[in-house]
Amino acid sequence: MNADNSSSSPRSSQLPHPSSSPVPTVPPNPASGHDRSGTAVPPTSRSLWRSRAYRDWFAADTADGCAVSLRTFSIPLVGLALSGSPFVAGLLVTAESAIGLVLMSFGGAIADRHDRRRLMIALGLIGLTLSAVATGMLASGTMTTLAFAVLVVLFAVTNGLLGPSNDAMLKSIVPMERFAKAQAIREARESCVELSGGVIGGLLYRLAGWLPFLVSTILYGIASATTLRLPKRTGADGIKAVDAAATSPAMPTVTATSGDNPSFLTQFIEGWRWTLTRRVILAAIVQGAIINVACVGSIVGVQIMLAARGTDAALIGLVGTVTGIAAFAGSLAAGWLVDHVPTGGIIMLTFAVLTAAMIPLLFTDSYAVIVVCLAAPALLFPALNAGELGFIYGRTPDDMQGRVSTVFETTVGVPGALAPALVGWLLQAPGFGFRAVMMLVVVCSAAGLVLACITATRHIPLPEHWSQVEL
Repeated sequence: MNADNSSSSPRSSQLPHPSSSPVPTVPPNPASGHDRSGTAVPPTSRSLWRSRAYRDWFAADTADGCAVSLRTFSIPLVGLALSGSPFVAGLLVTAESAIGLVLMSFGGAIADRHDRRRLMIALGLIGLTLSAVATGMLASGTMTTLAFAVLVVLFAVTNGLLGPSNDAMLKSIVPMERFAKAQAIREARESCVELSGGVIGGLLYRLAGWLPFLVSTILYGIASATTLRLPKRTGADGIKAVDAAATSPAMPTVTATSGDNPSFLTQFIEGWRWTLTRRVILAAIVQGAIINVACVGSIVGVQIMLAARGTDAALIGLVGTVTGIAAFAGSLAAGWLVDHVPTGGIIMLTFAVLTAAMIPLLFTDSYAVIVVCLAAPALLFPALNAGELGFIYGRTPDDMQGRVSTVFETTVGVPGALAPALVGWLLQAPGFGFRAVMMLVVVCSAAGLVLACITATRHIPLPEHWSQVEL
C-alpha cells in the first residue's frame, strides 16, 4: 500500500504498550518535554526535529531513499537498452522486488536481534560498492544483460536483509503518540523524493546511462556517514535513552536488558505468527497486496510502454515528477486528514479515487491523460499511509517492529513484485498491449475497494482513539 510504500481474521488480542527500560527522571528541559518552569509539555506538541537522533536518522534514511529511487528508475531503462526486450526489462524489476521482499522478513528478524545502527551502516557501504561497480561497467561499455541482472539481484539481497533496519530504527526513536506525525513527515519526504527522483533520474539517464548509479554511489556514502552520527545503543529502547541524555548532560546513559535470548528461528516464526493473527493487519495485508498489483502495474506498464515507443527519458521521468508533486501536495494535508477523518474512511476514499482514475486508461494511452490519471490518486496515498501504517506500527511493540513491518511489507509487496513480469509479457504479447495491463489494474483497484468496505480496516478511528482499538 506504499504506493511505501501498503482476509480471514483469526483471534486478535489487545496490544500492550511497547515496553521500555526504566529511564531516570530528566531535569526540567524544553527538549525533554518540560517548559522552563518545569511544567510538562504534552508529547504531541513537541517537535520531532528537536531530537538529534531523529534528525540524523531522517537524513540517513532520506539519502538511502534517494539512492534507491534513482536505481529503481534506471533498472527497466538499462535492462531494455541492454536486452532490447520489454519482457526482460519487466523481469529485472520483478527480480529485484520479489527477491528483496522475500528476504525482507528475514531482515526484520535480523533488525530485531542486532544493532540497527550497524545494519544501517552496512546497508550504505554495500550499496555504495554495488553502485560504484555498476557505474564503472556501464561507463566502460563492459556491462552485459547477465552482469546487470547479477547486480540487480545483489542490490535486492542487500535491501532485503539490511533495509528493514531503517524502518525498525524509527520506532526506537519516536513514541507511539508521535508516530502518526512521523509517518506524515515521512510521506512528505517520500513525495519529495518521487517528485525529484523521476525527473533527475530521467535527465541523468539522458546524459549517460551510468550517471544515475554514480549519483547513487555518492548518496549511499552520505547515508553511511550520517548513520555514524546516530548514538550507539545496546537495546531496543537504548536510542531513546541516549537521545534524552544528549539533551541533559546530567542524565546517565541507560542500557536496556533482556532476560531471554531466543533463537533466530524462534523469533522469525514468532514475527509471522504474531502479525498474521492480528485481524486489522491481516485485512490490510490482503487489501494492500491487491492494490499494490494495481499501482505497480500502472507505473511499470506506463514506464515500459513509453520507453518502447521511443519517448524521451526525461518525459518518462516527468510522469513520476508530476505524480510526486501531487503526492507532496497530499502529504501537506495528510496530517490534518488523519487527525480529522477516521483512517478507515481515508482508506475507502483513496481506493475509490484510484479505481475511478484508472478507468480512462482503458481507452487511451495519451501521455497527458496518463499523467493526470496517475497523479490523481497520489493526492490521497500519503494520508492513507500515515493513518494505516501509523496505526499498525504505532500499536506494535518496539521489540517486534522489524519483524512486523517486514512481514507486512513482504506479504503486501510480493504480488506487486511479480506484476512487472506479467506487465512486460502483456505489453509485447500479440493481441494484448497497454489496454490489457490497464484491465488488470482496474480489476485489482475495484477489488481492493470492495475489501476496504467490508473488512476490519474500515473501523480504524482517529489517532486519539488508537490506543483503545485492537490490532
